[in-house]
Amino acid sequence: MTETFLGIDAGTSAIKVCAFDAQGALLKKVQRVVPVITPYPRWAEIDLNRYWQLLLEALRELTAQVGPVSAVGLSTTCPTTILLDEQRQPVRHAMVYLDGRADGVVRDTVGPDAVALLARTGNRASTSTCWAANLRWVRQHEPETWQRVRSVCMLNSFLAMRMTGELAIDPTQASYSGLMDVRQPEARWDEGLLALWDVPAACLPPIVRGSDCLGRITPQAAGATGLPVGTPLALGVADTASAAFALQLRDNGQAFESVGTSGVITFCMDQPDFEAGFLHRHHVYPNRWLAHGAMSTLGGSFGWLQTNIWPEVKSLAELERLAQESLPGSNGLIFLPYLAGERSPIWDSAASAAWIGLRLGHTRGDMVRAVFEGTAFGLRQIMELAQRKWGLKPQRMVGVGGGSHSRFWAQIKADILRLEYGTTEFLDAGALGAALLGAMAGGFFSGLQDERLPTVKISSQWVRPSSAQPHDVYQRHFDVFTRLYPALSASMHELGREAVC
Repeated sequence: MTETFLGIDAGTSAIKVCAFDAQGALLKKVQRVVPVITPYPRWAEIDLNRYWQLLLEALRELTAQVGPVSAVGLSTTCPTTILLDEQRQPVRHAMVYLDGRADGVVRDTVGPDAVALLARTGNRASTSTCWAANLRWVRQHEPETWQRVRSVCMLNSFLAMRMTGELAIDPTQASYSGLMDVRQPEARWDEGLLALWDVPAACLPPIVRGSDCLGRITPQAAGATGLPVGTPLALGVADTASAAFALQLRDNGQAFESVGTSGVITFCMDQPDFEAGFLHRHHVYPNRWLAHGAMSTLGGSFGWLQTNIWPEVKSLAELERLAQESLPGSNGLIFLPYLAGERSPIWDSAASAAWIGLRLGHTRGDMVRAVFEGTAFGLRQIMELAQRKWGLKPQRMVGVGGGSHSRFWAQIKADILRLEYGTTEFLDAGALGAALLGAMAGGFFSGLQDERLPTVKISSQWVRPSSAQPHDVYQRHFDVFTRLYPALSASMHELGREAVC
C-alpha cells in the first residue's frame, strides 16, 4: 500500500492541510482562512476553539478525498501563547506573534536595554522572542484568568494535544520563551530565567524533539477528523524551521526566504554566534541553529491593501498589475512596511507604516509599487546586517511560501538584494517538512539523515538582477529608506499612544 503523510501548516492567517506521498509529491491541499482578532491597538489574537473547528473542517475534507493517512506532523506559526486550565481547555484567546501588548512588561523586567538578555538566553528581550512576558502580562492585567491557568503551550502543542491527548513543546518553539539558553545544544528550561519571569516550572510542558512520536490519534479525534485511530503524530516544529528542514538547510551559511504574513530570511549556523538583530532558535538538526531576520508584515502589507485600502482589488496578481503601471523607484515614493511594528531589523513594536514622498501626481500604481519595494528594502537591511556580523553574502536565495511565486516581486528582490532569486516548484515547504517529521515519527524514515527523505524541488528558472538603471534608483531610495525610521520614530511613538485602530 502506498503511504500518505499529512502535513498540517497552521499559520496566523490560514490553516493548510497537505497530503504527500513518500516521494514528497503533493497529493491534495485544503485550506481555511483564519480570522485574527485585534480588539485594541497592538493586540493580535486567535480564538482557539474556532481555530480547532476550522482545522477539523479541513481535515475531514482532505481525508475524505485521499483515504487512509499513515502519519501526521505539525508546522505552526510561532510564538502563539496559549493558556490552558486544569481540563486543558483554553482560558482565553491565544496571543499570536504580532501581539505587542507586553512590551512594557519586557522593559519592566529586564530594563531598558532589550539586548542585555542576549547573554543569558541567546535572544534579545521582546514579545517575539520571549513569550514569558505574555504570561506576566496576563498575571498582572487578568489575575482572575491567571488563577485558572495550569499549563502553558504553543500552537502545535495545543493541536497535537487535541489529537493525541499528550502535551509537550518542541525546541524550536521553546527557543522563543525567554526561559532557556538557546546557545546550549540541549534544550531545557533554565531555573534562573524561570525565576526572572516568575514562571512556575509546573505549568511548562516537557520539551520533546519535533520528529519524535508524541502520541497517536485517539478514537475521539479520529471521529472528528477522519484520520485512522492510532495514526502516529509528530509534534513538529515552528513553521520556518519546518520549511528549513524541507529544504534540507543544514550547512553553515545557507539561506532562504519565507514569504507569508511575515517575511523571514533564515540562515543556518553550526555555531551559536548570535546577532541581536536576528531571532535565534534550535534547528530540527542537532547542533545546528537558525538565525531569522524576521519582518512582521512583509506579506501582510498586501493583505492590508486588499482588505482595508482597496477592497475591490482581489488578489496579489491584481496588485502586481497596478504596480507595473509605475516605474522602479515608484516615482519618488517610499513605503515603510511597519504595519504591526517591526522585528528585524529595527526591533520597535511601536513603529508604524507610512508612505513618504506623496505628491499630487502620484497614482495608486506608485503607491502599490512602493509597498513591493519597501518590503524588499527591509530585506536588504537584514542581508547587510548578516554580512556585517558573519561575512555572509549569498549570491542566490530561494523563496518559499505564498508570495514567493510572484515573478514581479521576485524581480524587485533580485534587483534590490543584488542576487539571483529562485522559487520552489510548490508553495508549501512548511507543510512538507511537517509531513516528513510525521513520517519519521511513524518509522517510515530512519531519521534526519535518511537519504530517502525527499526535499523541496527548486525551479530551474532563476530571476536575475536587471540592468544597472534600476540598481542606481534602488540604491538612492535604499539610502533614504534607512534614514527614515530613525528620523520618524519619535513621532511614530507619540501617534501610537493615541491610536484606536
